[in-house]
Amino acid sequence: MAMRAVHKRYLREFFPAMVGYMILLFASVSWLKSLDGTLARTLVTLLPALPIAFVIRAMVRVIRDQDEFERRIDLEAIAIAGGIGGFGFFTYGLLLNARVLEQPTGASVAVWVFPILLGLFGVAKCAIRFYYRSHE
Repeated sequence: MAMRAVHKRYLREFFPAMVGYMILLFASVSWLKSLDGTLARTLVTLLPALPIAFVIRAMVRVIRDQDEFERRIDLEAIAIAGGIGGFGFFTYGLLLNARVLEQPTGASVAVWVFPILLGLFGVAKCAIRFYYRSHE
């Protein structure tokens, strides 16, 4: 099956943004080692967030421009990913509060929320597409 124009546009927007993210992430980590001052460290630390904003923009545009069935699959995947991710972080927080697990830094937890949500979205989307294909 040929890729539709909306998905080609998504890939043209997504991949350069992710390459920019990876470059800025590695650059900011190395620059932080030599920087002093709160403002400079803040700006350099937030550099990788800029291309992620373009990733989010690409995701919103592709969802907006897909057909109704594709939007339904994405909506279900987002709901499942949000539910599983939220439940996972909630139970993780309960275990941390009970001191069953070793306390991590707040930053080490916060930095994983978005990647986990996107990863769960991808897995859920694949599962939902498989479900619909098997029930045709």
